[in-house]
Amino acid sequence: MRPRNTFSVFLFAIIGIVVSCTPYRASDPAPAAKQTVVLISLDGFRWDYLDRPGAVHLRALAATGVRAERMVPAFPSKTFPNHYSIVTGLYPEHHGIVANSMQDSVLGHFAIGDTPATRDGRWWFGEPIWVTAEKQGVRSASYFWPGSEALIGGVRPTWYKKYNGTVPRADRVRAVLAWLALPADSAPRMITAYFSDADDAGHSYGPLSSQVDSAIVRVDSAVGAIVDGIAKMGLAGKVNVIVVSDHGMTEISGARSIFLDDYLSLDSLDVIDWTPVAAIAPKHGRDNYVYANLHGANSHLAVYRKADVPSRFHFNEGPRITAIVAIADEGWTITTHQREEKASRAPRGGGGGTHGYDNQLLSMGALFVAEGPAFKRGLRVPPFQNIHVYALLAQLLHLQPAQTDGSLDSVRVMLR
Repeated sequence: MRPRNTFSVFLFAIIGIVVSCTPYRASDPAPAAKQTVVLISLDGFRWDYLDRPGAVHLRALAATGVRAERMVPAFPSKTFPNHYSIVTGLYPEHHGIVANSMQDSVLGHFAIGDTPATRDGRWWFGEPIWVTAEKQGVRSASYFWPGSEALIGGVRPTWYKKYNGTVPRADRVRAVLAWLALPADSAPRMITAYFSDADDAGHSYGPLSSQVDSAIVRVDSAVGAIVDGIAKMGLAGKVNVIVVSDHGMTEISGARSIFLDDYLSLDSLDVIDWTPVAAIAPKHGRDNYVYANLHGANSHLAVYRKADVPSRFHFNEGPRITAIVAIADEGWTITTHQREEKASRAPRGGGGGTHGYDNQLLSMGALFVAEGPAFKRGLRVPPFQNIHVYALLAQLLHLQPAQTDGSLDSVRVMLR
């Protein structure tokens, strides 16, 4: 990607792009003088990737705006729970998306990917920022974001896209710029965009790999192209760009494996989500057996009953949190001998990287960079939790926020 030149003629494609993003509903026009927010997610972009050579445009954005030392993800530090925490201001125990894979007694099974469950609004509690906006007459648009395809509270973004990971980055960039180029009385003022390159490379090759370096260059170029496009349209004084990630990444290896079948019979339980936070549902009458055999069995595995999960994780409430929660130490994997054997036959022998661990670990830290007319210049702020981002978005859009676990006071220092 060449962000300084590639999109200089993007306006020729605007009509086709806008038509392809069929509106779900039309909101009342927002005042033209109001500012716009473009929220960009770089999945798996660890906080310290910002200082690696390829993050040229991101560092430039931080230099003229605000950079957090790191953003602290919600627990567990996984993709869907954290993307939804960012846009609702709620901990996963309150917004219902407690894992990438989970079980509901009424709705059945939920797994990330192109499944009917991800588009079923009954899974998604709370009020994401695009719903807050639409309900208050502010149009929104989403080029991918977990939850944006679901009908939540009877509302979707005015424009949204069904997730397709094969869509080129350039197409996503052009669509964002096309939305921004719409007439002021009909353009969305809350836009989200999503890029998964850093997460994909981190899982496959580990966070220190050259492949991650290449992924950093690709997503950094996409961000640069959006920023350049905004400037070329003369909108730099009206658009606030916020770039976040959902979590970090750490290295794993087959040598750091915890085998559940070393300690109990697998017939005694169902594992709803495996690693590094195992969501364990004991079968009827086997709760005490499962807990007694796992608790303290491995020095690299902390095992809790649901009510006893440490309060700092905010992971005790909600019907989708299983009766037993097992948390692996950083870099360790929860598995079985059969699963490990299958993983060892895969390319790279089951190594690479992952996330989901204790959200306070440095390796799980996420990215936060923001720049625009509402933000101070050249400011670096201490770590803060991602549940405060929703309040920040509502403030930028002059919306009355929903009830959340976060607060504007925790991030107000960033604003002019």
